[in-house]
Amino acid sequence: MKLSLPLQGYFDLLKHSPGEKKFVCINCGRPVSGLYRQISSTVLKIIDCDKCKKPADKYIEFEVLIILIDLILLSKPAYRHILYNSDCKNLWKIGCILILLEAYCFWTDAFRGITSITYRSHLTDPFLSEKGFYLSTVHFVAGFLLLYGFIYLFTRVLHRSVPKVTGNGKTYPHMLLHGVILASIGKFLFIPIIIWRENSTETGMAIHIVLVLMYFVISLVQIHSVVSDCTRSRSGAIVILAFIVKAYFLTRVSGLLQQFV
Repeated sequence: MKLSLPLQGYFDLLKHSPGEKKFVCINCGRPVSGLYRQISSTVLKIIDCDKCKKPADKYIEFEVLIILIDLILLSKPAYRHILYNSDCKNLWKIGCILILLEAYCFWTDAFRGITSITYRSHLTDPFLSEKGFYLSTVHFVAGFLLLYGFIYLFTRVLHRSVPKVTGNGKTYPHMLLHGVILASIGKFLFIPIIIWRENSTETGMAIHIVLVLMYFVISLVQIHSVVSDCTRSRSGAIVILAFIVKAYFLTRVSGLLQQFV
């Protein structure tokens, strides 16, 4: 079987020393020593997992578009491929873009259908008006850190068997951080709100925002189940509890930020 490894330049496969079990089977989540065996200079063969007897990582021969489609469909194997078997060097950039996207939507009152909090100044001075965007950015950075911190805390309390080191040798906090960013990719669906905001009703925008947030929560539950190796029900309880506590503290943070408007 010929493999072209199309992920190079996007999410490159991790490189480990021969014999190290730092790759992960995308089907069962168990460590494997490798993903493929090189038969010749042009032919590679995918290695089967010793436990589930399935190909350890079928995505190494798939185009990036197919992997993205499976990510949109909340596929656990696709999540494991990106988080464990790929070099997630671009995830932090995606996280920064998403925070700026949310901050811009918030600053332009695109979220007014679901919240009364605003940092938009009514002054005509463009420099003072722009300050609201930076306050919105601080708001969402704080929200991201609070969500990540409470998910980590509640996972430690409610799911004590969390591995200190994951299958690919990275620490659990590191993988959870990548997981929260990866789950946030669905927030790119906020872009249509910016494009068609003038032609949408406030009710329609509120429904759109709620649906995107629901998709984000479901994605986060699925990824938490993968990274923490626990059931979906327990992951759902941890994620929802973290959202509730995060909302409480973020309200306090927004009260402090509004003093600078």
